[in-house]
Amino acid sequence: MPIETFIWTDHALLRLSQRRLERFDVEEAIRANHEERKANDGRADWFVQAMTPLGVRIEAIYDHPVGNDEATVRIVSAWRVES
Repeated sequence: MPIETFIWTDHALLRLSQRRLERFDVEEAIRANHEERKANDGRADWFVQAMTPLGVRIEAIYDHPVGNDEATVRIVSAWRVES
């Protein structure tokens, strides 16, 4: 089942502006890399890495599914990966 809905935590929304990230880029990173996700040991179920269309490397942590909803992701945080 494809991911259709994103729920953003307050923490994740705050970090977007602080880290100069766009919601669309994080959501697309999760959609595009969900099949290659890795288990996360911290505050979220999953971890992904991706490259935005502008060449910015980002990482995100998220929960999936949300409850029993396989089409929903809850984004916990995202950040830029500085070289």
